[in-house]
Amino acid sequence: MIRLNRVINPAVFFVGIIASVTGAQAEEDTSSFPEKHAPFIKKYCFECHDAFSEEGKVNLEDLPYQITDIKSAELWQKVLDAMNSGEMPPEDERQPKNQEKADFLSDLATTMVAARKSLSDSGGKITMRRLNRREYQNTIEHLTGITVDASILPSDGGAGTFDTVGSSQFISSDQIEQYLKLGRSAINELFEGQTEIKPEGKVFRIEPEKTINPANAKEIVAIKAIQARYTRWKAEVDKVTHTPENQAIIAKIQKKDRRIDHPIHFYRYADKFKGAPNAKDFGFVDSAKAFSNGPTQDRANLAYHKHYAALPHRDRGSYLKLAHGTGRVIVAPKKLPPGKYTLRVAAAPVDDSPASRHFIQVGHPQRQIASRNWGLEGPAISSHQVTGTIENPQVIEIPLEVGTDTIKEFAIQEKQPNTGNLKELWGAHNEWKAKNGYGHPPAIWIDWLELEGPLDSSDRASHNLDWVFSSETDPNESSRARKVFQQFAIKAFRGAHPKRDFVDRLVAIFEARRAKGDRFNVAIRLPLSVILASPGFLYLNEPSSEPKHRTLDDRELAVRLSYFLWSGPPDQELLALAKKKELSQAKVLRQQVDRLIADPRSDEFVSGFVHQWLDMERLDFFQFDTSLHREFDESTRSAARQEVYHSFAHLFRDPKEGRIGKLLKSEYVFINGLLATYYGIDGVIGDQFQKVTLPADSPRGGLLGMAAIHAMGSDGIKSSPVERGAWVLRHLLNDPPPPAPPNVPQISRLADKPLTTREKLAAHMEEAQCASCHRKIDPIGFGLENFDAAGKWRITDSHKTKTKNNWRIGKTWEIDPSGSFHKGPKFSSYQEMRNLIAGREKDFARGFTENLIEYALGRPFGFIDENLALEIMAAAKTRSYSVNEFIQALVLSESFHRK
Repeated sequence: MIRLNRVINPAVFFVGIIASVTGAQAEEDTSSFPEKHAPFIKKYCFECHDAFSEEGKVNLEDLPYQITDIKSAELWQKVLDAMNSGEMPPEDERQPKNQEKADFLSDLATTMVAARKSLSDSGGKITMRRLNRREYQNTIEHLTGITVDASILPSDGGAGTFDTVGSSQFISSDQIEQYLKLGRSAINELFEGQTEIKPEGKVFRIEPEKTINPANAKEIVAIKAIQARYTRWKAEVDKVTHTPENQAIIAKIQKKDRRIDHPIHFYRYADKFKGAPNAKDFGFVDSAKAFSNGPTQDRANLAYHKHYAALPHRDRGSYLKLAHGTGRVIVAPKKLPPGKYTLRVAAAPVDDSPASRHFIQVGHPQRQIASRNWGLEGPAISSHQVTGTIENPQVIEIPLEVGTDTIKEFAIQEKQPNTGNLKELWGAHNEWKAKNGYGHPPAIWIDWLELEGPLDSSDRASHNLDWVFSSETDPNESSRARKVFQQFAIKAFRGAHPKRDFVDRLVAIFEARRAKGDRFNVAIRLPLSVILASPGFLYLNEPSSEPKHRTLDDRELAVRLSYFLWSGPPDQELLALAKKKELSQAKVLRQQVDRLIADPRSDEFVSGFVHQWLDMERLDFFQFDTSLHREFDESTRSAARQEVYHSFAHLFRDPKEGRIGKLLKSEYVFINGLLATYYGIDGVIGDQFQKVTLPADSPRGGLLGMAAIHAMGSDGIKSSPVERGAWVLRHLLNDPPPPAPPNVPQISRLADKPLTTREKLAAHMEEAQCASCHRKIDPIGFGLENFDAAGKWRITDSHKTKTKNNWRIGKTWEIDPSGSFHKGPKFSSYQEMRNLIAGREKDFARGFTENLIEYALGRPFGFIDENLALEIMAAAKTRSYSVNEFIQALVLSESFHRK
């Protein structure tokens, strides 16, 4: 293999683009705040914000009155905002008279308008924006039809920014190697899929009565045999324990280890007794292993297996187990060519089993624990609600895609935690065993399972290699290769043409591979991979030699628009409009925005933007303790995340009814059968998310009624009013609290004390440095306390203490959700608080606007974007704050069209 750096230096690729997209330094232009207001600043602000105090890291003493840069402008803007809101001066400090405050604010507001105009026209450095992981994966799939695993690339974004922000995107030589590796993988799979004889689709069928049931029978036989050997061994041990010599040995052990007094644990010490039988003679490694197969140990769950073996309908199906082996059905054909497949499962719930257990998971079986036939490898691929009856089972169809690196076996199991930690599962099993004598009762019956494929794929068929083979008539191979590279580069560079010297180097790589003996269709693969690792592909290239902002051409606008709303490249319709220079026309652009939003590819915008806007990465921070929150496993967590996405997508795609305020409060929810069961909402069946009207008194509806939001405001065990209150201020009210000051005492010091949540936070607020922020945060968090850590509604809470295998419930109290907003209205219930938050739609819309601008333009929202935000807000208000109009107004704005 010719390494990339032997033929072409990656750095060389970047130099031209870096030079072309780096603007000139800002031209100096100033705005001046009248210095007559210096005494005002000194009198009312220096007490906390001089060079010595610098509270909140704000020093106004050195702040220049001549505003020549963004940094000083942003600080002056903070002063204006704090004075306007009444936050400053603090209420316990002396206050300016109305007239002097009005004069100060008037002059400062005028200065800010002038500064914004001056600084926004002055150019400045431009940070190149490359494809983030989501965009890279989508773009590769668009070009080749192949889905690559972009998770091996470094994560994007940082310091609270979106993954679209260029200044937070970094690249290294190692990363270039990863791009080359992924590109090579996609190219190879594309060629192999096109040039090889298409494998004939087959159906692989599994009848669990022929696989699971015999395995269960073998388990029973094995346990009985082991227990028989254990019984014989134990009898031989008993014959020697009563001798004086062994009684002395037992007495000696008792002084150090009292477990020997236990009637069963006693036998783990048998190897120490004189004349004791050799455990190996009975098939055990030693006495400890023999003891572990005693009647009270894990292997002694004979009653569990025997119960399942005696269930009806096992002659034509089987029951899934939650514990102790044979709990999943596996299909693993010896050969599984890459392609698309359909997995079908015929299943039914067991009568009288709880609705919360009527779900299955599909995934890859884990093989790391060879002694247990249990669990899936990592998170499940998908989860599905099971309906029907054993007489008429439901057939569930699951689409699957198999790549060259995909695990070539699939399994289904009852929905359960896939953490690899079985203790919580065993705890519930033992609870059932105490009730019924055997353990978990069955909940899912499986009739059969089949895997069909590979199937014909219109998606892959559309990515044929005609652009390679169309030049086969050219007798000059290098000339043919050049045409291939030019055609592919134009596609990869989103309509831009590659430079001649770039193509020359690709041809040189091709010729070197041919000289090594590679066939033509093999020799062109590395150069094609290089295209997929080059800056023209990886970067959204908007070259400019001009020192100031310029208007994007129509092709660049098409690229910016498609990566904004699809996180992927423009399609032929966008590029055709761009070629005719019609895309930049306002009417045409509005139509295209609506078209892109209606396309399923805009789901990428929904998940990409919403996930980051609402800080939903926190949803994955904690493993939920399923002994406390048994239904909140990975499948429920995934469904909760999707509820947020579907709720936004509904507003996003409905220009008439898609009011942003519906995210604050709505009379409906978007849920599927799993979440409906979790929320206790009747009449919802199926895996598809659907709009469901709520009763008038429901706490659901809007973000504050969603399990995902409350799960983020917890640690997987208990709720956190502080996290929840701060989240509401930050994301719903656009009033983010400042970061916590250093050396704040942690509330965890009170964790073991039997105090209510209010009592713990009241103790926390005794510290002066805590009270100033927590008086704004905590009341909102208290208003959300009717939701537990996993987002279920509750009336009471309790103090819990972790024991060895479970939780001990201590002091219990009725939740008090009452409170008041800081300097604002009071509320007595969650519903009242939600209504007050819903009344602040304008604040919510403003925060949404700022985040939308940052995501779309690829740079942090800043001082110079104030006018743009006001323009978007004004346009959206004319259509009742429709989400669609926010998007349209941004895309039609001058900022979206300029670099």
